Amino acid sequence: MWMEKSKEKFTAREAAVTVCCALAPLLCAGRIFLLLRGSGSVYTMGIFPMALLFGLYCLWKKALFYQEVFFSVPVRILLAAVFTALQVLGLFWSHAGIGSAWEAVVWTVCLIPPAYAGLNMLFFMAREAAGEGAAREESGGVQEPVGSGAARKSFWGAFALIFGGFCIPFATYYPAIMAYDVIPQLDQIRSSGLTTHHPLIHTLLLKGCLAAGEALPFFSNGDRAGLAMYSLIQMAVMAGCFAWVYTFLKRHQVSRWLGYAFVLCAAFFPTHGMLAVSVTKDSIYAALVMVFTALVYELVVGQERPGGRFFGGYLLVTLLLLLFRNNSVYAWIVYAAAAAFAGRKRPRFCKRVCAVHGAAFLLYLLVNGLLVHGAAATSDTYARETLSVPAQQIARVVQYHGEELSEQDRERLTAVWKEGLPEYVPAIADRSKRDIDGDRETLGQFAKAWASLGLRYPGEYLKAFLLKNKGIWDLTDTTYLNDVYSYAKGYLQITYPSDQQVYMDTLAPGYERHQKLQILQALYRFFAAGDELWRYCPPVALLMQPAFYTFLLLFYGLCCIGLKKPGLLLPAVFPMALLGTLLLGPCVLTRYMYPVMLSVTVLALLLFGREIHSGRS
Repeated sequence: MWMEKSKEKFTAREAAVTVCCALAPLLCAGRIFLLLRGSGSVYTMGIFPMALLFGLYCLWKKALFYQEVFFSVPVRILLAAVFTALQVLGLFWSHAGIGSAWEAVVWTVCLIPPAYAGLNMLFFMAREAAGEGAAREESGGVQEPVGSGAARKSFWGAFALIFGGFCIPFATYYPAIMAYDVIPQLDQIRSSGLTTHHPLIHTLLLKGCLAAGEALPFFSNGDRAGLAMYSLIQMAVMAGCFAWVYTFLKRHQVSRWLGYAFVLCAAFFPTHGMLAVSVTKDSIYAALVMVFTALVYELVVGQERPGGRFFGGYLLVTLLLLLFRNNSVYAWIVYAAAAAFAGRKRPRFCKRVCAVHGAAFLLYLLVNGLLVHGAAATSDTYARETLSVPAQQIARVVQYHGEELSEQDRERLTAVWKEGLPEYVPAIADRSKRDIDGDRETLGQFAKAWASLGLRYPGEYLKAFLLKNKGIWDLTDTTYLNDVYSYAKGYLQITYPSDQQVYMDTLAPGYERHQKLQILQALYRFFAAGDELWRYCPPVALLMQPAFYTFLLLFYGLCCIGLKKPGLLLPAVFPMALLGTLLLGPCVLTRYMYPVMLSVTVLALLLFGREIHSGRS
């Protein structure tokens, strides 16, 4: 119906409204560009004009006048207004002095119509792409058969291509990319003893590889051999996960061209390869989250009742998921509760799923306990790790309202931060919470100070929360591009800070990255170092923004509701809960968002990328 309407000519009223709704944002955009040019910033001139052009195109296609696309007009206006307000707010906060608060309000009002038209068009396109396929699959329609031999051939072909692609950054950065997070893990392995601050299974994997490297007789440098062994293992695990998901997409009738693009992107897009050879807990975990999301999707839409083989794999992936990230347990509990609620109308199936979830959690406790006991690791989760948001809020009030603090406020803050007042860096909470002890008395004083200041400065508390998480909601954010402290190392943190060189020399004296492939290193630096060239290519810049995947995940959820397929929401619950833990975490980095980026990409392909096979419904 709406395609037919879009072919009709504009009425006089529609034409007048469309012209006004197009001219107003164009004038605002011109003003914004002049202000950004004056401030010396051109980065925002990439994604912003691309989004504006899409909105103007949708206005031209009469999308402003769509009456019912999933949701009522007031709901869609509200969604467009919230999105627009967040983007203008991010622009306003990113470039201090580019305009007044009233001007930001005017920008928001003028930009809402193209955002609303764009949202209407996206909902319409989503309904066209997903409606028939989603209805058929959830109702038990026939899938394209894939034989076991063909599936194995597809898996190993994809695995070989992806692993081969990972070998390029492996050769470039042999034996591994060492970010700053690996230094405390090396300290545990070499001197201070193992703790549970970082996932113990990952620390033990690194320790085992280093020990194996030292034991190998045909390598002169044990550290380099051990780190290379770790890289190869991680590359194999991640390539296997990507290849399995490719066969999963193929089995669920995702367009073969999209499947090929998925494999090629996994193999050769620098982000995946560089994280595959980076010694960080986030890489394997992200691949596991991607596989887990696909398994949950299978649990929801599978045509046959899942058997023991499926639940065995599901149990194993769940166990590894919980072991490879400490805060993953909280997100998983939210998912398990949602799964139990979603299956309440299928009692027998629900009992089976709940039994598997109970077994997975008990097995996690058992295995984790055995690892802790066997490695003689100490519990070192730090109470302050849960205080990122309140510590940032207090630190912001201290920085901007320090002269207004009472004597009682200062006494409480001194009781918490012994060496002085908290240091405030908007995008990272590590500095504001680093001196907090975890004893009961200190936490009690902290809670009193937080509550007292929050009642007086609620606006500062909200701003501190939003600025810390700016990378999650602002499509033009740049805070995630830099290292979390004062040195800029790029969004993938391809090296450790120079002031920690002495620690690396002590902890891994044999580590030395070879410098034989300078050309490739230069290319990767252009992609991942401080001045990323892709920032000036709008489509690629959008794909690299963590906030894009936040909105894509929300869009997926809205489409599931609009399509009246609430069961398809369940695969998105864990990524959404994981995103919630990031909101409460210390900062936004690409490697922290990487699990969400992979899982929402798979969900989007499953919902919007399937082929329509006539005669199979």
